[in-house]
Amino acid sequence: MKTMKKPISFKNGYGLTLRGFVYTPKSEKKKTNKKDDTAILFLHGFPGNCEGGTAKKMGTTFSKKGYLIMVFDFNGTRSSDGKFEDKLMSKEVADIKYAINFLEKNYTYKKLVVIGHSTGAIDVSLYAHKDKRISKLVLMGAESNLKHSVRYDFTDEQVHDFWTKGYIVYKHGREWLKNKKLKKAFYDEFFVLDIKKSIKKYRRPLLIIHGEKDEAIPLTDPKELYRFANKPKKLVIIPGADHRFTKKKYWDLLVMEIEKFIA
Repeated sequence: MKTMKKPISFKNGYGLTLRGFVYTPKSEKKKTNKKDDTAILFLHGFPGNCEGGTAKKMGTTFSKKGYLIMVFDFNGTRSSDGKFEDKLMSKEVADIKYAINFLEKNYTYKKLVVIGHSTGAIDVSLYAHKDKRISKLVLMGAESNLKHSVRYDFTDEQVHDFWTKGYIVYKHGREWLKNKKLKKAFYDEFFVLDIKKSIKKYRRPLLIIHGEKDEAIPLTDPKELYRFANKPKKLVIIPGADHRFTKKKYWDLLVMEIEKFIA
């Protein structure tokens, strides 16, 4: 199936313009099926973006399978407005509401499935219980306790810089990220935001899916998150898979599990 990728933009609660894409299936003949009733919103990780490998693969894969799927850059990320140095997870959490508002205003669907990857999974774990428009939730590479997972994202050197300088500078990595400053306020939120407390308030279908060989987040996190979650819930560990489900066989298994969950 052919797909279309349309640039989109919308304002968040701070008046900043957030940018991204909506992928839609382009079939020769219009067919009506259950997939027409479902929209997907994908939330990228940190410090990723909506044109990074995982987000782009999600867009192309699920649109080819017949779903409308939206991806966007959180504020302060690559194409969206806002300064990277002022980025906060709580601000990303707030962005989700306005992304759903945009989808609701511009597209017709009955069910909304939100998929969060890595920090995107943190964001939507903190948000989902507040918004009944979310029909189902998928957490990929999810974390359960920010107080200990802060060390997944930051090295000893970076933590030292946060405390002594009040910021860190990304010296390597993607072109848009190189030499970008990030203030200590982002680090501080790891000690005040509570994922488990929020996920206990979410009471709709939940899929937690994790790579067995995830190099970024250990298996203890998704297992702990699963224990705190309400039914209906499902935990899937994909043998051999890494944080981004890089190899095709792992990606195909990921997609199969998500499709089964959506259906």
